[in-house]
Amino acid sequence: MSSKTKQNLADSKKMSAELFCLTYGAMVTEMLKDYEDPKDVTIQLDKMGFNMGSRLADDFLAKNANVPRCVDTRQIADVLCRNAIPCYLGVNATVTNWSNGDRDFSIILESNPLTELVQVPPHLISAGLSYSQLIAGAIRGALEAVHFKVFASAVPESSNSNTEIRIRFDQVLKDSIPAGEDD
Repeated sequence: MSSKTKQNLADSKKMSAELFCLTYGAMVTEMLKDYEDPKDVTIQLDKMGFNMGSRLADDFLAKNANVPRCVDTRQIADVLCRNAIPCYLGVNATVTNWSNGDRDFSIILESNPLTELVQVPPHLISAGLSYSQLIAGAIRGALEAVHFKVFASAVPESSNSNTEIRIRFDQVLKDSIPAGEDD
């Protein structure tokens, strides 16, 4: 592939990402008008993210056959930060704030593509809007698709550019593990 072709591909991906971010902002604005309560919008963003994540899990596994099967939260966090988040959001992520016997951790996104072109009013954040809950919902949906039940929430945005997604491992979903894959 020539360098010109690579540059055009990168430019079109950047334009698509910017279009998605603007569209996402407009969608959240409309949801705020429809639901009126910012907490209800956060719940809807989580549901949307969950549905996206459920579908992205299959796509991720198909494209990343070399990723080993995760058996603990440390491996889950590592795969999310090294593979999944850079692949789907195009940003770097780090794991921090381990607690509760390695059952709870935070993922810090160095930059959040959803908030690059948007400034969320502080009164909406204090009223319960979690603008980045779509990402947390997608993580929750993707992990549930691979048989890990987790609780994920976006920590309310502050003035810094980092976004924190707090994840708490709940259980392995044994009922939905295909026959022959028991551990």
